[in-house]
Amino acid sequence: MSRFKVNSVIALLLVVFVAQSTLAQQPAQPTTPPAPVATAPRTPDYVDFTGFKGKIFDVKYREPNVLGNALRPLGSGFKGATISWSDEFRTLTVRDFPENIAAIEEAIKRLDTPQPPQPDIELRMHVLIASNVEGVASQYPPDLADVLKQMQATLNYKSYSNVASVVQRVRAGARNINLTGNADIAAKILEIDRPLTASYEYRVHSVALASESSGGYSVQLGDQEFVFQGPNAVGRAVIHTDLNLRNGEKIVVGTATLGNKGLILVLSARVIK
Repeated sequence: MSRFKVNSVIALLLVVFVAQSTLAQQPAQPTTPPAPVATAPRTPDYVDFTGFKGKIFDVKYREPNVLGNALRPLGSGFKGATISWSDEFRTLTVRDFPENIAAIEEAIKRLDTPQPPQPDIELRMHVLIASNVEGVASQYPPDLADVLKQMQATLNYKSYSNVASVVQRVRAGARNINLTGNADIAAKILEIDRPLTASYEYRVHSVALASESSGGYSVQLGDQEFVFQGPNAVGRAVIHTDLNLRNGEKIVVGTATLGNKGLILVLSARVIK
């Protein structure tokens, strides 16, 4: 009985061994590669066909940059479509579909036309030094009396001395105005032995004229800057702001500190038809 069991176990082991050998001799099945993943084609950064044309337009009356910004919505909006301008050559360069270029050309004919004559504007500027020095009397032009009364009520200074006055006529629509000059400051104001001379520079990026509902005008001064500087006893001060003036109105543009003194800029504008 025991011998029969041993013979059965040996026979079973032989069967297992033969099965494993047979499997080992069979060739390995090839692995199926994964299917490729579809990717979206990369779009170019420009129009890659020949539908675009280009044209250069001369600008005769308007500012090229202003005209270019107004015409931009007439472009196709496709990649590579452009409207660019040159202030030096006064040109507009357009690259787009022919139908868009045609629409832009028609708009230029309507918009780039002579403008009605613009009136002149008289700018009147006063530069004052405010101080608390004892014994210094206020000295200013009579037409500033009403402005000085307001300043005396709001500013903590005893005297106001006009050190420079400028009258300049400019044309509405003018750009990049630059005025320079000198201002003589009395020794007593500076509390030194002798008077000193300071320099000033007034810059305005743009001058525009607007009609008011009342029928009058207002003068818009864009990005104006006033720089006043002198020797150590004077110092340096800067007033930088935009301004909107009604015709004939006098206004305190700004104040700045010069040591223990104040610099005050008063400006008025008058439209001359």
